[in-house]
Amino acid sequence: MDKKKNLRVLVLDDDKFMLEFVSHLLRELGVNEVLVAENGAAGLFALSAQIEVVDLLICDIEMPGMDGIEFLRHIADQKYSGKVVLFSDVEADLLKAIERLAIVRGLNVVGTLAKPVTMGSLTAILEKLSLPIQKTTNSSQVRQIFDVEEIRQALMADQITLFFQPKISASSRRVTSVECLARWHHARYGYISPDNFISIIEQNGLINDFTRNVLKKSVQQLDIWLQNGLDLEISVNVSMANLDRFDLPEIYQEAVQDSNVPIERVTLEITEGKLGKDFAQSLDILTRIRLKGFGLSIDDFGTGYASMETLKYMPFTELKIDRIFAHNAAQDSATRVILESSIKLGKAFGLNVVVEGIENQADCELVTELGCDEIQGYFIAQPMLADEFARWLCDYEKNRK
Repeated sequence: MDKKKNLRVLVLDDDKFMLEFVSHLLRELGVNEVLVAENGAAGLFALSAQIEVVDLLICDIEMPGMDGIEFLRHIADQKYSGKVVLFSDVEADLLKAIERLAIVRGLNVVGTLAKPVTMGSLTAILEKLSLPIQKTTNSSQVRQIFDVEEIRQALMADQITLFFQPKISASSRRVTSVECLARWHHARYGYISPDNFISIIEQNGLINDFTRNVLKKSVQQLDIWLQNGLDLEISVNVSMANLDRFDLPEIYQEAVQDSNVPIERVTLEITEGKLGKDFAQSLDILTRIRLKGFGLSIDDFGTGYASMETLKYMPFTELKIDRIFAHNAAQDSATRVILESSIKLGKAFGLNVVVEGIENQADCELVTELGCDEIQGYFIAQPMLADEFARWLCDYEKNRK
């Protein structure tokens, strides 16, 4: 390669903030030609429209519509010859499996990037390449995404906004509940998902206030919906960094009791892969949370490491099957086998089984046929602000009838 030729990079991610942030880091590292695409279709178009080759593709794995695995299949079929970096926050073993798949397809995978991306991790990737890289900034001096003080100020200024994604009954298609999803309403970047800042919150002692605030806002919104005659329940994500407090059940009970919402209408979602840090303590706290009347959901089931032990001991009421085991299951026999087995396992334990990440009619019909209880995903609806959800629900119920 001509050393005078500038490195050309395409960043593919459905998160607008992440696109801008990674582009910024690349430019700090001396990469002047950075292309971006917000979905797989746009990425394919960007590659096909270039006269000069794209030297490096940084590809997100989890995207609505065409996911990263499908995108990699397409570019492999088109004989893409540039280097590839896989970019995701999925479990390390799953990311490694996707890396092996891309290599088997003939793609030149040079590494992986975990989210949130740092200057150091991106520098390490670029240093592997025999490409002209010139650092324009000392990486230690570049602020990593957001600093703790900026996030602290955002929490104090009440800049955390909730989005709501509905779940429907697989049998009746009635909207049964909503998952409450926190977003930081940033003055520059718009709505930012917690993936980009939650680790800083956890590492700096802010997670308890953050989670309690999200729970209180979620319950307040449910209170309004119940007063308006909507028969709904809610689910709220809980960080495992909270499980170092034995008084957590009382904290969450108090957050709900400030409203008129029955505590039984609130389910707390716990990510499976993070339950093993102190199993006995987690079991103690979660059992007492269940005793208070909360529902408990094991989120992202199948992506962790102790599934059977978790189901045996933990007092869960719901199992949520991760999208990676549902996406395109109607066309992929292996995925269908895993999906069907997971649903049967959940039902055998007497749990409410939710399949998330449903994005097309075929998969929606399949999970219903396989016996799941509730369905969630972009095929039903994307996350929305409260007012948008109310309008969507009204239209949905009219069309359902």
